[in-house]
Amino acid sequence: MFAPDPIETSIVKKYKKNIWHRFIKAGREYKLINDGDRILCVLRGDAQSLLFAKCFERLKKYSETQFELAFVSADSPHESFGLDAALTADPWGFARAQGFNKLALPDCFDDCIEYILASQLYEGRLQALTPAQDTGGLTIVRAGLLIRREDIAAFARYNSLSLPITAAKADERTLRVRQIIEELAKTNKNLEINILRSCEEVNLETVISYTEGGVRKSILDTF
Repeated sequence: MFAPDPIETSIVKKYKKNIWHRFIKAGREYKLINDGDRILCVLRGDAQSLLFAKCFERLKKYSETQFELAFVSADSPHESFGLDAALTADPWGFARAQGFNKLALPDCFDDCIEYILASQLYEGRLQALTPAQDTGGLTIVRAGLLIRREDIAAFARYNSLSLPITAAKADERTLRVRQIIEELAKTNKNLEINILRSCEEVNLETVISYTEGGVRKSILDTF
């Protein structure tokens, strides 16, 4: 008799609201997955990338959208979790060489808002880890963009995963931005989502200048 995958079961049962529904919402809202797509999902040896890979695997099994799915790892195979991942140090080159049109990266909500705020404070620019990003014929997709790091940690604990939550090493500025967000969020319950919305509700009539297609445009151009 077929034994259900306990990790997959936890995603669609215990963490249905905070993980599975948000994964599905991002896919639909940002139109990340379409018929005919060939998607290569990146694994990094952490609970975050494993979770998103299992979400993609579940979607592939039951979605009406017809797409191809494969996995790639930059460090070690993940066959112990039922994922047969190719091993390569260059996922981008591998994806292009094998004819994939989309590369799924395991970035989460917290990764995105930390990136937005760090870009403003340390680089003086407004930019985000977008849900979809064209890189010259290969589209980067981030289907975990609405999933919180705290829910990923809870998922890892529940499934007794002996993996780090994320393999990404936070530099000094990211750690500082993380502390700022945590402190300000204590008195503003909407702070984190507002950081994300700051890149969704941009009014170009109220910015001094912006870049489009590699061309810098200024509010002065309209005078």
